[in-house]
Amino acid sequence: MRDSTRSLLNALMGAGAGVPTAPGFGLPGLTGVEQPRGPWDAVTSAHAPDLPGDTFSFVALEDGTLVVDDDVPDGSATPLADAVERELHRPYEAVAVRRDDEDGLWRIAAVDVLIAAAAPDDASERVDLARVGGEVTATVDGDEADPDRAPRGLLDLLAHLGGDAALTGERLDETTWVAQRWAL
Repeated sequence: MRDSTRSLLNALMGAGAGVPTAPGFGLPGLTGVEQPRGPWDAVTSAHAPDLPGDTFSFVALEDGTLVVDDDVPDGSATPLADAVERELHRPYEAVAVRRDDEDGLWRIAAVDVLIAAAAPDDASERVDLARVGGEVTATVDGDEADPDRAPRGLLDLLAHLGGDAALTGERLDETTWVAQRWAL
């Protein structure tokens, strides 16, 4: 599981920063528990009774392709994506948690992401890039690196962001990066 997916799932379940939650699932506005909004751009729910497990994550690419880490029946995750896409345009990364008290009801949180091409011969898994005052810095797999060593697709994404900005890219598969951006 990518770090960004784990962070999103922890935030959705209230595991970060000692946030109190109701048993099974607690979301602000649904349980009366006052909590900060969290890192997501959309929170919704959907019925997906054919989707196995208790948690699920996926990335929706711009063309509608759902990239999943788990082996799931064809079409079983579509209701989750359809629910998210009523609130958020592709591409996005989403995590979902099955409600214990309702058959097939999933709560879903999603964040807007950027997608970039990855070179198959690049073995890096995580890249952090920042641009402050026109100067670019890079960290590749936890080690400071020359920005020229960073993957071209991620550097191109950073170049298109205005002003001071940062992004974190994680390998989605052999040919794709998924990245989150922040204005600085």
